[in-house]
Amino acid sequence: MSEPEELFADLYINHKGNNMEQEMFGIPSTVLGKQDWQELEIRENAIGPEQLLSEILSKRLWNNAEIAWVIKRMVYFYGKKDNLLKKTPTERLFLNMVDILRCFFLLIDKEDPAMDDNIRAYICSKIADSTWGINQHTREYLEKF
Repeated sequence: MSEPEELFADLYINHKGNNMEQEMFGIPSTVLGKQDWQELEIRENAIGPEQLLSEILSKRLWNNAEIAWVIKRMVYFYGKKDNLLKKTPTERLFLNMVDILRCFFLLIDKEDPAMDDNIRAYICSKIADSTWGINQHTREYLEKF
């Protein structure tokens, strides 16, 4: 399995169709454990991921499961760095990332979600890694090229 597939295989196994976390530990279920998500998985298996993506993209409003599913697809494709995606103009990739960051900013700002320390540490680590190129040290490094 590739790295993105391993990430989502773990998510799928740990959230598939039950609320075990809620029942055993009092941890609230996520979008991945809800009925909308399960219906998307069934639909994906029936018509394929490309057709499901086309259906979702043609809609004006998406439910939370559809938003999560599309982000999951983006993580998969951006994570595997295939040759076709490498041909994408750099400016377009930046616009894609800015759009995603705006969405996450709105979610964090509006919801102010409670997170346990493990999730918070993971998110902080990924955001910190993603700041490469915008902090002063790396900008000075880039200016040398």
